Amino acid sequence: MADRGELAAQRWRILASAMLSFFAVGLTFFAVPPLITPLRASFALSNLEIGLLMGAIAAPAIVLSAPLGAALDRWPPRAAGLIGLTAMLLGSVTFAVAPAYGWLLAGRLVFGAGALLMNLLLARMISMAFAGREVALAMGLFTGIYAGSMIVLFSVHTVLERTLGWRGEMGLLAALVLAAIPLHAAVMPRRLPPAQGTAGVGARRGLPGPLVALGIAWMLYFVPFSAIATFGPQWSGKGAAGLLLTSIITWVALFCTPMAGALIDRTGRPTAWCVAGLGFLAGTLVLMAGGALPVVAAMAAIGVVASAVPPAFYSLPARLVPPERVGLAFGFITALSNLGTVVGPAVAGAVRDATPSWAVVWGSMAGAAVAGAAVAAFAWPARTGGAPA
Repeated sequence: MADRGELAAQRWRILASAMLSFFAVGLTFFAVPPLITPLRASFALSNLEIGLLMGAIAAPAIVLSAPLGAALDRWPPRAAGLIGLTAMLLGSVTFAVAPAYGWLLAGRLVFGAGALLMNLLLARMISMAFAGREVALAMGLFTGIYAGSMIVLFSVHTVLERTLGWRGEMGLLAALVLAAIPLHAAVMPRRLPPAQGTAGVGARRGLPGPLVALGIAWMLYFVPFSAIATFGPQWSGKGAAGLLLTSIITWVALFCTPMAGALIDRTGRPTAWCVAGLGFLAGTLVLMAGGALPVVAAMAAIGVVASAVPPAFYSLPARLVPPERVGLAFGFITALSNLGTVVGPAVAGAVRDATPSWAVVWGSMAGAAVAGAAVAAFAWPARTGGAPA
């Protein structure tokens, strides 16, 4: 019984450490929208350049996710995490002291490489630690911290920028990454258990069709979601008011994601949640394009989507592949999701530069969500033989 209790405690310690590291990732990911005005003043940026800056943090994942995911099926988790956190720290500092736009991009790219390593590692460790034990709830808590990071940053940005300047504010984010390093070193195991650290026969097979569908749908979720996170404040209002209105998304997600994770565990139908969530996102964007939703209602609806979709997606890779390939599976879907994160803000920014009509921006994003829902319908675990009973 004591051994079981210690194993349970270890699972939750890993989750707590993962949440702190992921909180730092989220703060830096969402740093660009609050800084649009000072960055424009300092570097004379266009909407397209802002969109590229927002998406740059995800660019390394397009190329590196699959090989890093496969490597993490073998690498010692503690050492891998320390490498990732060090890269995050270097990228944060580079962004804070950047003298030109190119340095801003470089900082986002370096941070993104470290954040990618941490994302893959932490998702893999949580899925293994909670396998068969409320994994969707654990993933809900893990992904929900992303919502908390946006709330915190959008809520305190005005005060921090006024007192420290935007560079000082970014320096605080670097300090948070620094604080995550010793906690990770204390909690994360030195090595994977032997059965999880060696590749079996399944590692030589190609990617299963449901996993491919899952990755494509995950990408098509992030195309509109990252565009909303980037340009939502402009659509919602101006200045601090726009940031606070957009943060409604994350207030809803912060409180509802754990509940959604528990419901996904209880129903045992994560694929259905993926399809429904993307369909609901598409409907919300159509109403936004038509001007039929008040800002608060639109942001709350997107918050509901952000509560259900990430834990559903994150709970599926371990159901679609054998244990020795979970890292590779997370790497594959992460590569595609980050492609969506790069493409979404860039496309929305280019459309916004070309036309003042928000209807065109949100209409194009709704199309991506519809396609994502259609593809997600093919992501049923193979062992069910199709849709679950």
